Amino acid sequence: MREKSTKLSLSCAAFLFLCMLACVVGVASAKTIYVPDDYERIQWAVDSASAGDTIIVRDGIYYENVNVNKQLTLKSENGSANCIVDAGGSGSPITLNADGISIEGFTVRNSGSGPNAGIKVYSSDNRITGNNISNNGGGIDLWLYSSNNRITDNNISNNVHGIFLMDSSNNSIYLNNFIDNSDNVCSYDSANIWNSTEEITYTYNGKTYTNYLGNYWSDYTGSDADGDGIGDTPYIIDGDKDNYPLMERFEHYFVPTPVQIFDTGRPENPYPSISGEFVGTIKANRKIIAKKLYTYACEGTGGHTEHALIWNETWCAEAKWKGYKGDWMNISFNKTVILMPYETYNITLVTGSYPQIHHTSSLKTENGWINCTEFIDANGKKYENWIPAIKLWFAV
Repeated sequence: MREKSTKLSLSCAAFLFLCMLACVVGVASAKTIYVPDDYERIQWAVDSASAGDTIIVRDGIYYENVNVNKQLTLKSENGSANCIVDAGGSGSPITLNADGISIEGFTVRNSGSGPNAGIKVYSSDNRITGNNISNNGGGIDLWLYSSNNRITDNNISNNVHGIFLMDSSNNSIYLNNFIDNSDNVCSYDSANIWNSTEEITYTYNGKTYTNYLGNYWSDYTGSDADGDGIGDTPYIIDGDKDNYPLMERFEHYFVPTPVQIFDTGRPENPYPSISGEFVGTIKANRKIIAKKLYTYACEGTGGHTEHALIWNETWCAEAKWKGYKGDWMNISFNKTVILMPYETYNITLVTGSYPQIHHTSSLKTENGWINCTEFIDANGKKYENWIPAIKLWFAV
């Protein structure tokens, strides 16, 4: 099985090479670029991208001043906690100089003082979502007729000002936390929408409500007589106002959605079982986010998966077994696996010892289907109806 594992690694490398080649050839269609895989710096990825492309940034600290000057989607792979753009005290970490940009899931910090901001915007129709913007001159600055931008789900804290607007109107700004900025908001010659444009159903203190939702302002001093989590009086913004200010940070208004797993469960009869290489497909019926693969072992054995690949035409995730130590029945992927609903993904497993086996060519689970293309056992015998019993799940 060691030889098969090596071949599998090579096939992954070959696959990734073909994906990159396809991206080069298919210049007419939008592509996905990874940092630092394809380009070491975010700015280099932006410079090389074409309008409509997506840039995914893996975890790390990037000491840059990123200028996005074309319509791109720029997002972190795993959220803002470990994906940081740090300007080192000189200039804005991220500047938007084109319409239709999406910025999602970064920690943005250390712009320095003066005219710099964590995210500076000179354009319209952009989306700024899910970022942690702190310790900058300004948090988010909108300049010179920036309009129709949507700014939501951001934590904006400990900046000189949280959000600054100059001659910028008709922007939707809601479900953000403005916390302990010297000035949470500065608005000049601007008229904006400071709450959701539609009513939202939310949960607050164990009760469910439906209403418009604004932003959380750490310096709001109003009361909440009916206890619905929305202030009874508006939060005043230099001639503008947030009519539905939140009494607590926006995270407190939504019950966390349980992370969905893909689980084959245990078969009624897991035998016969032997180590081998499984090749098949997975199609989920809802979004699956996973970092680990668990293998159900036959009773009294050390059944496990030595090597796993999950991939489609644009990405490949790999996991390797590290021996009988610690939590040995789980192996961790080198990137987060995201299975979108009703899309087909390829899966290859090199199993060791005796994992439990579903003796069927197609298995329907609660969250989708897994199908067997072939299973070649350690003796070289081929089956078309052997599916190892596994679970894809998320762990911090």
